[in-house]
Amino acid sequence: MIAAEKNNTIAIKVAIAVPLSRVFDYLPGEDPDCYRPGSRVLVPFGRGSKVGIVLGSGEPSVDISRLKPVKALLDVEPLLSPDIVSLVEWASRYYHCPIGEAFSAALPVLLRKPGVSQPKPPLSYKITQAGINLDIDSLARAPVQSQLLQFIRDSKSSVTGGECRLFDARWSAPMKQLIAKGLVETTAQAYPLEKPRPVFALNDEQQAAATAINNKLNVFYPSLLYGVTGSGKTEVYIDVARRVIASGKQVLVLLPEIGLTPQLLSRVRSALACRVEVLHSGLNDTERLLAWQAAVSGEASVVIGTRSAVFTPMPKLGFIVVDEEHDGSLKQQDGFRYHARDLAMVRARKAQIPIVLGSATPALETLHNTDRGLLELHKIENRAGVAIDPVMTLVDSRGGEIENGLSRRLLAGMEEVLARGEQVIVFINRRGYAPVLMCEECGTMADCNNCDAHMTVHVRSGRLRCHHCGAENRIPSTCSACEAQADKLIRVGSGTERIDEFLSEKFPDYKVLRIDRDSTSRKGELQRHLMMAASGEAQILVGTQMLAKGHDFPNVTLVGIVDADRGLFGADFRSVEQMGQLIVQVAGRAGRAEKRGAVMVQSRNPEHPLLDKLLAEGYGSFAKYLLEERRQTAWPPFVHIALLRAEAEPPGVARNYLDEVRRMAGSEDINPQSAVMVLGPAHAPMERLAGRYRAQLLFVCSQRKPLHQLLSWLRVALEQLPSSRKVRWSLDVDPHDML
Repeated sequence: MIAAEKNNTIAIKVAIAVPLSRVFDYLPGEDPDCYRPGSRVLVPFGRGSKVGIVLGSGEPSVDISRLKPVKALLDVEPLLSPDIVSLVEWASRYYHCPIGEAFSAALPVLLRKPGVSQPKPPLSYKITQAGINLDIDSLARAPVQSQLLQFIRDSKSSVTGGECRLFDARWSAPMKQLIAKGLVETTAQAYPLEKPRPVFALNDEQQAAATAINNKLNVFYPSLLYGVTGSGKTEVYIDVARRVIASGKQVLVLLPEIGLTPQLLSRVRSALACRVEVLHSGLNDTERLLAWQAAVSGEASVVIGTRSAVFTPMPKLGFIVVDEEHDGSLKQQDGFRYHARDLAMVRARKAQIPIVLGSATPALETLHNTDRGLLELHKIENRAGVAIDPVMTLVDSRGGEIENGLSRRLLAGMEEVLARGEQVIVFINRRGYAPVLMCEECGTMADCNNCDAHMTVHVRSGRLRCHHCGAENRIPSTCSACEAQADKLIRVGSGTERIDEFLSEKFPDYKVLRIDRDSTSRKGELQRHLMMAASGEAQILVGTQMLAKGHDFPNVTLVGIVDADRGLFGADFRSVEQMGQLIVQVAGRAGRAEKRGAVMVQSRNPEHPLLDKLLAEGYGSFAKYLLEERRQTAWPPFVHIALLRAEAEPPGVARNYLDEVRRMAGSEDINPQSAVMVLGPAHAPMERLAGRYRAQLLFVCSQRKPLHQLLSWLRVALEQLPSSRKVRWSLDVDPHDML
């Protein structure tokens, strides 16, 4: 009788993944005390059912006669721990994302569905003694088998099918051959059984950083590990992690890209005697759920993952690392637009544990927080071991001494390096053959029919491709405007494909390997290409920013950066910062072993003071200059901003919609004394994208509180505004990309 009375007065508060800023009330199907925050429930919604997350219970927000009962309680114990529930709720409020969508993003895909049984752990694979003893060159006629065996051998432990798939999408058949030959065997365990490697001897700078963090293992200790490329930041992480794990706690490591995961995974597994799990988009749903469950149960001592791993429940979490913290990939660019670095900081503060942000090129926001005393600074100014900083040279690429975008000075340097048996990286952050196809007779350019952009020429596939919306056409045989013949259609500019073709002809005795989104589109291809680069199988590496992110190529002694100054005149206020970070990161691939490296930076603006400051004085002076410029011009991190984007197919609709929003947001009742500046609406830098016209409204405030008060009101108002149904709109707090 008591339970029945409760059922008549208490509603269960449920978050459901729909684009509405509210929770939904349901009647409990049993004792309300069974519905604990963090548990999943199956509830009726519309004409069907949805899985939701219980947030609590309380008085119903509507008449109880309108409420429907919960269909089923899916979890006996809460699936999400109180700290994760609190983190997601905080993130939903800060990023003004519907609470249900935020919780959905925090769960593995299989747990967003009802009726998921415990998945069967997949087989793992480990090398046999015969595989250890085998001369790897004997598999030269079976290159995938050879590379796969080397991958397992280097892992120092058993590997899962998901890790093999990340290495090479074609792994299954070669693995069967390796098993048939007795070189590999299956195992039920996917974590290392070997003893950890001997403790790495840290140098003085590394030891100082590690000691400072190790002395703060039981308190919130936010710090920036600011180390030049090749300075051994990972060894500092491992030293601290070893102590954290020895105390019975867990470690979370966040990375911006899955391409970095296998490299770090191998180093961590060989250094620590513990179970290490990975969480990234290269895993299938079952593998991801199993890794997630290992973290939740505490069986996994270390979790290495990309941005969504920040929401992984870890009951004994004792240390967080955010590597390459400056990287824009840590910010989710659609849906729930959170920044994993910032949420990791919030999580560490709530858990009262240390967190380290690591980078050779810290974000300006991070450096500003360090200046304000919000982060402890640990600098490593020297490369690890005997490695020496590379020599940086600025090369004027104007004039006639250019062949297919490469200066003769760079080509001469390449000849010398290749003759010594060393490797070269040629970096150009533009894929395809040429960025423009132009008619020499009338000047007409091949433009995308859906976007305000030129089509990029891809010669090998014979296609014109828009890199913004993905539209494709065949390369035309005549000009669409004047019908000039194909020989009058010239390819203007250079991309990775054109550089690859030119260097293959220029240096026929050396293998050229192209690493960009086109050449590594199949799952596993990126890891296979990176292994070919690291092994020295390819001597000339041509690629985009995929080559810039933390990879270790010990035999690379020359890096050529083509068209380095594109960021000097970008439309985004972060473009100069990102240009500097990219140059320094790419340059860091040179001379990482005992051989000194050289970096040649080609520019059409060699006299530009910012380029000179970056190359002559280093990233620190460059960033300090940019911070002062941001302060004077009132841009982040000295103000706080949010961006409201809208898009619609008819021209003008999105802008008219934002005009209406601007008038609402400018009201004295909503925005007293205009504490928040509302700028715009303005066309997006690329107004037409994928057939839709885009506009944006910028909110700027010197303090967070008034900005978030306005955004809280605005989010609900937009959901109720009739004209919102005519556009697609999104709200982005602390946007990383203004385009």
